[in-house]
Amino acid sequence: MIELALACLFSLTPAAFAAEKAFAPETLAPSYIPADRPAQAELTAELRSKIKTLRLNGKGGLSKAILLLPKDRGGAGVLSFEIEAGSRAGVYQCEALGRGMTSTTPVAGWQTGLIGDATIYYAPGDATDGATIPGVYDLRNISPEKYEIALLGKPGSPEKEAAVLAATKGSGGKPYFSGAWRDWYPSAVSVMPVDLIWAADSQAGTQGEGVPFFERRSTPSSEASKARQAAQLAHNPKYYFGPYGRTGFAVHTDSWEDPEKQGAPQYAGRPEAVDFRWRDTSGCVKLRPACLALLNEFIAEQSALGRRVQLEAYETPLLDHLPQALPVKNGSKLIR
Repeated sequence: MIELALACLFSLTPAAFAAEKAFAPETLAPSYIPADRPAQAELTAELRSKIKTLRLNGKGGLSKAILLLPKDRGGAGVLSFEIEAGSRAGVYQCEALGRGMTSTTPVAGWQTGLIGDATIYYAPGDATDGATIPGVYDLRNISPEKYEIALLGKPGSPEKEAAVLAATKGSGGKPYFSGAWRDWYPSAVSVMPVDLIWAADSQAGTQGEGVPFFERRSTPSSEASKARQAAQLAHNPKYYFGPYGRTGFAVHTDSWEDPEKQGAPQYAGRPEAVDFRWRDTSGCVKLRPACLALLNEFIAEQSALGRRVQLEAYETPLLDHLPQALPVKNGSKLIR
């Protein structure tokens, strides 16, 4: 009987292992990524044609979004996550950027690349504003209910400024602190930026394993920045520890899709307005506004369930040089 029981156990083991096979981020690679239009709907439709669930929510008390980034920093990546309940339940995928700060003129020590046919220069990955570093990050909505928020940048129009101030109202007595740029609050969609915090305890087995993690606190450039740094440290004494000493990451959007900016003559001809790949990220992750709204919902839902919410950033050559539209041949769409 003992031998029979062991035989049964061994016969079931391969199936059990198959059921628990490690998640492969590469399975989320799309066949194309548009740069000239919001593509969340079509990327999501393609993803849902292949899978029904990511199976990444609630495992081990955490829920995870997956960010695929190309090795070629001139292209866009994709963000995938799953909302569990409500009218918008389901898996989602949308275009995302993590290429870091760029320059159209040479900078000593920067890498040379292309965005489309244009030569571009990228800040090194270990620089403060370099590309998003592959690895695992904790996610937290920069909500005015939980965050003391210091607004950065020049005020916009009276209407835009009123909307931004309403979205960030309240200060003091909050458990968290963040400096948030005004351009992270678009006028057309109600969204909030997301704190992107390097999860030092979660890098084993990911592309973040072995990345140097230390403090490289910048010297305040003014009394205002000195006060912001003091407020940040009062809320989180370890805030300035990060990969390569980099800190201050966020997932956010910008104002390039605001109607008033698209029609402004001073921005006519700017590539950022017509090509998503040109938008600067300065060490952060950038999404289009509608995608950020969905990500806010995912984080709020999973946090309310008592789960730790994380993002795994994963770099893969599968996203290098993807077409911007689904290839068509003889009237038939070809899925690569």
